[in-house]
Amino acid sequence: MYSISLTSHHPNGPYVVSVDSKANSINFTPVYGLHEDVYESFMSGAIPSASAQDSFLTLQVSIPGTRMPAIIVPSKIASAVTRDAVGPLAGLRFAVKDIFHVKGLKTSGGSRAYYEVYGPQNYTTQTVEKLLAGGAQLIGKTRTIAFALGAPNNGAEIDYLDPWNSRGDGYQTTGGSSSGTGSAVTAYDWVDFAIGSDTGGSVRFPSRFGGLYGYKPTHGTFNLTGILVAIAEQDTPGFMTRSPSIFTKLGRLWADDTPLEDVADVPMPSNLLLYADEVLVQPEAKAMIDDFFAQVSTALNMTTSSINVTETWLESGPSQGESVSSYMAYVYSDQNSIQFYEKIGLELNELYKAYNNGSHFPADPMVNASWYDAQNATTIARLPHSVRKRELFEEWWSTNVLKASNATCSESIFAHSLHIPPATEKVTYSPPNVASYYWHGVFVNYAGIPEIVVPIGQIRYWSPYTLRHEWQPVTVAFAAAKGCDLKLFELVEKLEVAGLVKEVLPGKVAYYTDEVW
Repeated sequence: MYSISLTSHHPNGPYVVSVDSKANSINFTPVYGLHEDVYESFMSGAIPSASAQDSFLTLQVSIPGTRMPAIIVPSKIASAVTRDAVGPLAGLRFAVKDIFHVKGLKTSGGSRAYYEVYGPQNYTTQTVEKLLAGGAQLIGKTRTIAFALGAPNNGAEIDYLDPWNSRGDGYQTTGGSSSGTGSAVTAYDWVDFAIGSDTGGSVRFPSRFGGLYGYKPTHGTFNLTGILVAIAEQDTPGFMTRSPSIFTKLGRLWADDTPLEDVADVPMPSNLLLYADEVLVQPEAKAMIDDFFAQVSTALNMTTSSINVTETWLESGPSQGESVSSYMAYVYSDQNSIQFYEKIGLELNELYKAYNNGSHFPADPMVNASWYDAQNATTIARLPHSVRKRELFEEWWSTNVLKASNATCSESIFAHSLHIPPATEKVTYSPPNVASYYWHGVFVNYAGIPEIVVPIGQIRYWSPYTLRHEWQPVTVAFAAAKGCDLKLFELVEKLEVAGLVKEVLPGKVAYYTDEVW
């Protein structure tokens, strides 16, 4: 038995203690667990640096007999007994999409060339800093589509292959450029939440395919410094988790010291505004979603109305009768291509040339498509018009669809679903192209408004891969007027109390079934 008097500060354990043979020195090593990354969600693991404050070290660990590198994960024991002192997120472990800078770690942006020419970062981006200050523990960086330029597409990413989605038959897409973030939270019980980014759906779509709680904030709320740009006027950080209580806790912590707090105490909107344009082709999903919205209205004593956005646009939009899909074509791709080219690509190319005897940087097909699209004379000439169209869309949306309110921040809670049938991304080839079209859900990014994804259940589908029925998550989405993010978290909190939402499982199914896996 040893009695130890510490001359330096050590946080509460647990520790592995090693004593030299003469008992002259004692070393303390924090306890970690090792977990194999079987779904290839991570770029690398990370541990706090002992030599630099608020800095991290990249850590790759291999377990004998396993195929994939393992992620080193800290114990929850210490934070469980010191939660008040450590912070509201004590005991929670999280990962970060590898377009976010973290002090001491390199950022790849999903690109081998970018990883090669840039060294470890000397600062941590604001939203990640908030989580660390709240007591959460960073365990690594997750994979992403190169420079967030697209969505997973049949392994078309060459530099770093797609992560896998553990749900259902295991062959469903992860749904967006925050692919590793969605994959990690969906698959692993040792990841409590993870950070992604949303420019055109890249937090909300992985949340849809994983059956997760996902948050896309009001644009402009959070500092984007230290996050690789996609479209600066649409980029937002965001997060995903399996737990509604963790979800609301994260939302409130991120809102601290931002304008979002200004409306924290106003009443929640009392009208549920249903999106009438949506067509759900799976009857089971439609019935579940319709029933859920009815239960929300009843449980929270909300009135219900609906809006056909397509028709409203034709009646009042700035396009003078042109459809929204036609009018907004090229808006996303023009901004995305040229901002990548100007803000990332040009400097990357010069550095790569300098280090590699004049070679142009190698890139995934989507990056090449964006690089050349940005130099196309038609794209360059069209860009000012595309920027103006995005601005006009935002003005139109806030005037005609989801209006602000002095009494309740947002006149309504806009409700719809991002649900689609299971697809065959891993076998059905689709050539990579810039996003020169308008899709369901991108209206949230053009309008700059907050939106959340909420899982509500699961339905069965026939898999062409496993040749049996599998389970697919079903989710809904709620949006509010700009700056009303906390009303959405309040909504989730009320739905959890009412028993309408609950924590989902990691792994193959989102909810318990009679089957044993």
